[in-house]
Amino acid sequence: MKILWILLVASISLFAMEPLVSVNWLKEHQNDKDLVIIDVSDAKLFKQEHIPGSQNSPISKWRKKYENYLLVKDTDVIQKEFISLGIKADSKVVVYSHHDNAKDILKASYIIWAMEYYGFANTAMLDGGLITWKEYKGPLSTKVITPVKGSFKVAKNDALIADLALVKRQIGKSNMVDARPSIYYFGAQKQTVLTKAGHIPKAKSYFWKYSFEGNYLKNRDVLKEMLIDGMGFDPQKPMITYCTGGLETSMNFFVLHRILGFSNIRLYDASMKEWVNTDNTPMFTYTWE
Repeated sequence: MKILWILLVASISLFAMEPLVSVNWLKEHQNDKDLVIIDVSDAKLFKQEHIPGSQNSPISKWRKKYENYLLVKDTDVIQKEFISLGIKADSKVVVYSHHDNAKDILKASYIIWAMEYYGFANTAMLDGGLITWKEYKGPLSTKVITPVKGSFKVAKNDALIADLALVKRQIGKSNMVDARPSIYYFGAQKQTVLTKAGHIPKAKSYFWKYSFEGNYLKNRDVLKEMLIDGMGFDPQKPMITYCTGGLETSMNFFVLHRILGFSNIRLYDASMKEWVNTDNTPMFTYTWE
């Protein structure tokens, strides 16, 4: 297992940036010409205060409503967003949230996933978000700047996404992890937005918040102990992550893929909002797997 862990750490280095950057790192690099800083808050919060030089790109720019669930937007829309944010092929991108509510950080992890899905992986999350930036007396701004147009050409990487048909085929073949609170996974309580309780057969439960200590992501060794040593997930085997509607699972995807080096991993974007509203989709309740 030690040799495997060394190989995983080496594989993570294939990304030009570390997946998680500190406030101190951003203070030192915030004026780098190739750095793009993305604030995922809504426009009102962004205008009140943000890290100087940030570009505002709320989650609404990346997701569209489809039937009873949300999905990542189409190529042409995402291409325009990359251009408006000033992203080029050699850019480094740091994404942060305001942490203004319990799930705000999930907007950052989803956009990081969406950017890699569209071919851009040189991204990082700001550990602790804007709250930590303010705690460390980082400068704030209300100024909205217009960057030089970006030139990165987006292209989908379908190996990073799962749809309903693929999830059905992979039950019992791929590892699956449910990012929701365990009470929903177990089926002791049904979510109001879903018609059925429980989880996809053979999936394991790992609530996304287990990866955090307050506003900070736990260190890599602890995450390895929990997810690889403890839960027995094999980084070399196929993995599918899901949740209620795509956001929570993006944090598990970020931790497994970017922090721990799982390479054969997909995010089920429509997640349970599609699964339980589709005929002939099996559900397990009152079972820990």
